[in-house]
Amino acid sequence: MKSPVAKSRFIDFKSLLRKGILETRPYTPGKPISEVERELGITDIVKLASNENPEGPMAAAVKAVQEAAVDLNRYPDAACHELTSALAAKLNISNDSLILGNGSNEIIDMLIRALISPGENVVFPYPSFIVYPLTTAVHFECGKKVQLDSEDRHDFEAMADAVDEKTKMVIVCNPNNPTGTYNTSFEFSKFMERIPDNVVVLVDEAYYEYVVADDYPDVASMLSQYPNIVIARTFSKIYSLAGLRVGYAFGHPNLIKELHKTREPFNVNSLAQVAAIACLKLDDEVKARADHNKTWMDELAKELTNLGLEVTPSQTNFLLVRCPCNATELQQKLLKLGVIVRPMNAFGLGDGAIRISVGLPEENRKCIEALKQIM
Repeated sequence: MKSPVAKSRFIDFKSLLRKGILETRPYTPGKPISEVERELGITDIVKLASNENPEGPMAAAVKAVQEAAVDLNRYPDAACHELTSALAAKLNISNDSLILGNGSNEIIDMLIRALISPGENVVFPYPSFIVYPLTTAVHFECGKKVQLDSEDRHDFEAMADAVDEKTKMVIVCNPNNPTGTYNTSFEFSKFMERIPDNVVVLVDEAYYEYVVADDYPDVASMLSQYPNIVIARTFSKIYSLAGLRVGYAFGHPNLIKELHKTREPFNVNSLAQVAAIACLKLDDEVKARADHNKTWMDELAKELTNLGLEVTPSQTNFLLVRCPCNATELQQKLLKLGVIVRPMNAFGLGDGAIRISVGLPEENRKCIEALKQIM
């Protein structure tokens, strides 16, 4: 006798989910080279879409990873003691002022989870790092967007005006992604004068090491004056460790202590820890990479401008480019010529903007030649 076949049951899972989850689209990264190779059957592809360091990981970091790989059967140091100590010494702060994350993305998430209750809000610039609207939507739909000014920079006056009695956190992205623009030391100081002490100000400095502007704010020196500031940085950019995902934040020890309660166990893997420690000893090499980036970026900007494209001055390792055409269509044409760039419509910059990461000289030249061919 056959056993009865169970009827399939329909569950409307969407009815179980919060509004912020339903209305949020997952983060879509830039296309990896392997995917483009599979889709289009081409090789010799140049990826200029994800603001990665084109020079690759530094030799000392690779060596450290290779040596540590023999212990992959062991859990990593959950406290990240050696990396925390090395970072604290470099930044001239105490160990208890630091927290490590699985990229600086996790730091942002930690802060929002620790600070925000239903009905409270986070003020952030827009367009800016795409994770801000995504993360705040997921956490109680708590985001308050403040439009950039006409120069694609933070409108600090409007951001301060947006702070109300329900605001627990303000995010500043300086330099800003995806525009590459920055706000000055004077502007940031005036902004902080208007922010209440009970509002945490997260300053996202993912591109800090690339900055060359003399009037860029030294936010770290302001921590004693404004203990509500938290600074987030990453090893993904100048240090070329994007594949290992390690970021960090530093601020007042009393706040950092509470943030540790939100941190997942073993959130920074053992290979990421040893690679980051190795990178911290390579100041000269890091400086050389920043100098190279500035040289290559200036050359790339000049060539793009000569093509009649509008290029926004940048303090990062990428350029925001506005073109007299549909950015997604341009991206698709560039893909067929082996060049990956990032259209900016998902970031909120409309259909006429693309972001081009600074590559090696030969990669930049390939991008320029492909654009010439298309345009």
